[in-house]
Amino acid sequence: MKPLYKTWLRRVALVLATLFFGTLFMAPQWNPLLRGTLVTTPQTTAQLFNGWNEIHTAKMLLNVHVSDTGEWPQDLAVAGIRTEGQVFALSSAAPYELVATVQAQAPLSSSLRGQRVVLRLDADRLQWDCVPGDPPIPSRYLPMNCRIDGDTSTDMTRWLGVVLAMAVLILLACGALLVWRHPLIAPLQRDPARLRRTPLSQLPRIDSVLGWLRRRDDTLAAARVEPGDWHDALAFAALPAASRADMLALRVAARSMPSDGWTLPGTVYEWTFSAEMPVSLERCLLWVPAAQLDPAAMLRHLRQAQTGLDVLLVLSPASPGEGALRSFCANRDNLFVCLDQELQTAWLLEHEALPVLLRALARQLRITRISPYQTRGGVARASSFFGRESLLARVVQREPANYLLIGGRQLGKTSLMKAIERRLRDHPQLACLYLVLRDHRLLPRLAALAGLPLDSGLECSIAELVRQQGGKRLLLLIDEADPFFRADAEQGYAQLSSLRALSEEGHCHFLLAGFWDLYAAAALDYQSPLRNFGETVSVGGLEESACRELATVPLQVLNLRFETPQLVERIVSQSGRRANLVAILCQECLEALPAGATTISAQEVEQALQSTAVLDALAGWGRLSADVQASRLDRIVVYRVAANGSTSLADVVQLLRTQANVEVEAIRACFARLQLAYVLRKQDSRLVFAVPLFLRQFETAEIALLLAEELRALG
Repeated sequence: MKPLYKTWLRRVALVLATLFFGTLFMAPQWNPLLRGTLVTTPQTTAQLFNGWNEIHTAKMLLNVHVSDTGEWPQDLAVAGIRTEGQVFALSSAAPYELVATVQAQAPLSSSLRGQRVVLRLDADRLQWDCVPGDPPIPSRYLPMNCRIDGDTSTDMTRWLGVVLAMAVLILLACGALLVWRHPLIAPLQRDPARLRRTPLSQLPRIDSVLGWLRRRDDTLAAARVEPGDWHDALAFAALPAASRADMLALRVAARSMPSDGWTLPGTVYEWTFSAEMPVSLERCLLWVPAAQLDPAAMLRHLRQAQTGLDVLLVLSPASPGEGALRSFCANRDNLFVCLDQELQTAWLLEHEALPVLLRALARQLRITRISPYQTRGGVARASSFFGRESLLARVVQREPANYLLIGGRQLGKTSLMKAIERRLRDHPQLACLYLVLRDHRLLPRLAALAGLPLDSGLECSIAELVRQQGGKRLLLLIDEADPFFRADAEQGYAQLSSLRALSEEGHCHFLLAGFWDLYAAAALDYQSPLRNFGETVSVGGLEESACRELATVPLQVLNLRFETPQLVERIVSQSGRRANLVAILCQECLEALPAGATTISAQEVEQALQSTAVLDALAGWGRLSADVQASRLDRIVVYRVAANGSTSLADVVQLLRTQANVEVEAIRACFARLQLAYVLRKQDSRLVFAVPLFLRQFETAEIALLLAEELRALG
């Protein structure tokens, strides 16, 4: 309905209601409800008044006669009564009974002529009772003391009760109208969840109205708002700046500390987020402006503020100028995020405040500034780790033992070890310690970890670590151990023998992570103490379901998604289920996403598949071994697969037979190395690229040339 029609409809309803209730009390004869029921017309009322006077005169004369003589007169004329009046004809059908009949010539409605009323006298008390006769005069024309038994149609008490009941109903209707049409309350009654999106400054008024209507508890329950959170939100605006900063920080698991040296009027706080933050935001700043500082002044100060690379959250005051401040912060070229009044309410009333913050960051910052994808190093956040549940179970859900974690670079060995460390962090009987080598010096690093001199022995360092952990058994996670294995192999595996002896004592176990040198020591060197040292765990591609989660779940926290499920499947298939490639592809999609867009389309996915970042992540396969000839053989096999789509042992032997004298075992070792590095994988009896994107590194015309050059150098 158009607003103009609504306005006129309200006016007409108001006029009709005024007329109804005005006539009800001031002129009932004009009231449509009471007209003809409670009163008669003015002319009839005047004539009946004369008739009732005639009857009243007759009753007085009869009272005198009965009082003097002690009996009812045989003839009414004896008592001096005029039996023919202007309105009524009076007669007596029985002692102490007076019958009044409306005259045929009475100036009344023809429907009243001939109708009667009977009056009976109580001789002892000289009091009269009045009842309708036969035919009866309608009740609405009778005096108040003349009623049919049970007839209350003209009972004023009844009508007053009706009026009172109607007034109560009207009051309730007005209350309901107030609730359903109140600009603050009406939307909440239709959609209680709107309470969590209401500007913070309006909450006290809403609380007052809900309290008056006794609807507070029901509304909070319908909106899924905890009473404690509601009270915190009501008191929030009156709190000191430090208390407000602490309350907001607590709800997103951040530590808040005052930050000095700012020219912004008010107080600036530095927030440090926990390691579980699902996006790449370790810290940010919060500005609580000084009281009475209007948004226009805040804008002037923000334009001069220098926050470096830190995100600045701006706590917006309740002011009509908030829109300009919000628009300024929404510019993705700066690092300002406006926490407007509605967002503050959601922050304080939602069960989880962190998604509120993340959605605000995604709306007002470049997505790449807070990307949820980690494309460098091991995944340290539990929220960013997906899959590998079977591998985790092999380590975490068993008795402590030794493990050899073997896989190529960037396949997730470090992420898996950090996940194991997180899972075992609170184990009652096992202490899990993570150590990165990066060179061959294991003993000095263990000594430094134990807080001992760097020349301390292995047994001494392990004993001190056990003591520091309260006697718990140790599980040492040693990452990047290839240089150590290579150096120890040259010394006859002296240190590895000591590690094996310590683990056999049961006080310490080891999880050693590496690539080719670890594999060679464990599988190819018969004299190595790593043979039967522990269970071998190979790290390859991620599970398909985990790849889908890795591609989609981090986006959901920022309210982003792929346009179709087929785009997710394309990323999973083209990446060969390599976790780091899935993360890099999704990161590149975010880089290509237009400002303000929330859906990743096929265009962004194709752009990501052809990005330089993906090619950089695939590089490095040409030097998988420290042996120059072994690396050259790796390249020959890769170029052969690039040229033909696949290869086999017989194919490579045939290729090399005319070029160089290469042992079959060297080729087999090459195949094993390329499979461990997740460059190749077996498909039936042949080897193909494990990652379909791998082929994009080569131009079709150059593959034959590259292969020929490597064959020439090998020969």
